[in-house]
Amino acid sequence: MAFDSNAILELLELNEPAQALLKLKKARQKDTQVLFLEGEAHRQLGSFETALKTYAKALNIADVAEDRMDILLAMSACYRTLGHAALAYELALETLEMAKELEMDDYEIRAMQEMGMSLRAWGKLEEALELLDAVLAAYVQLKDYAGQSFIHWAKGGIFRLQGHFEEGIFQFKKSVALAKKIGDKINEAYGYCGLAGISRICGKVDECVKNYKLAEKIFKNSQDVFGKAYTQCGMANGLRQQGKYDEALRHYNLADKLYSSIGDKVDLGFVKWGRADVLRRKNKLELALKDLQEARVLFDNSDEKRGQILTKLSLAQVLYALGHTDEAEELYDLGVKQARAEELHTYLESYT
Repeated sequence: MAFDSNAILELLELNEPAQALLKLKKARQKDTQVLFLEGEAHRQLGSFETALKTYAKALNIADVAEDRMDILLAMSACYRTLGHAALAYELALETLEMAKELEMDDYEIRAMQEMGMSLRAWGKLEEALELLDAVLAAYVQLKDYAGQSFIHWAKGGIFRLQGHFEEGIFQFKKSVALAKKIGDKINEAYGYCGLAGISRICGKVDECVKNYKLAEKIFKNSQDVFGKAYTQCGMANGLRQQGKYDEALRHYNLADKLYSSIGDKVDLGFVKWGRADVLRRKNKLELALKDLQEARVLFDNSDEKRGQILTKLSLAQVLYALGHTDEAEELYDLGVKQARAEELHTYLESYT
């Protein structure tokens, strides 16, 4: 069967990675391009570990600079999503240095974007904003609306973490508007997720659930397993905050299955943390403790600082309720100390 890379790229742009993967598996040759596109299809499906293995095979045989940079940036995005922000940053930085040497402006912009996203995941928020603002300026000049939508979404997440909720909401709304402008349903859905998440943190819980439902409607008809899991976990958080505990548990359990299916251990940690909070409120303390202990292991094997802090604080509450006062005090102090060192306000989110 003849390999048509344009047909594969079109399927990926239409968010149909399963169909792309079927066509790729029928390709006789396993050259750099085929392997890279296979990785892209796996990444769109949310199978990040499989994508990384495929990218690594492509990198081993890639001898064209553009191919190597494409692969490195894709690997960076995967590692970032899996909670390995430092490694993601190094791969993006390697790409930036290569792009500068070759005077390839488009790759410089993409590398800076991935560096900014890695710094964001790493908790280095001001540095991330500086890079992402530079990337946004480039996208505005290029009239790249998809790129602009993504950066506004990323900035919204940073402002949320900084406690600048009004600015964060503005950024997420801008992201949604730009995605709608070009008919990009997936970017639109992620924008709704961002709006939902920040609405929950600042107490607008009905707005939160409404936006997650808008995202769920889009992801339902997509092949984006990560997006589906992300929405289910967020929806569960909103329902938990509304006091609808049994309904929240159903969504957490679905998110658990989806994240487990794609090997996303960091986001699985957030599911376990949220579910533990519901179990604690239902006075099922031993079950809550089990989920939190598992979440702690998942977060400690990543660069996800916020998850590490949240888990310490929640563990402290459950351990205290179980009579382990000294251990609870120690963990609580560690959580607050880490949050302040990282300039995060996570310990103030106990109302959520």
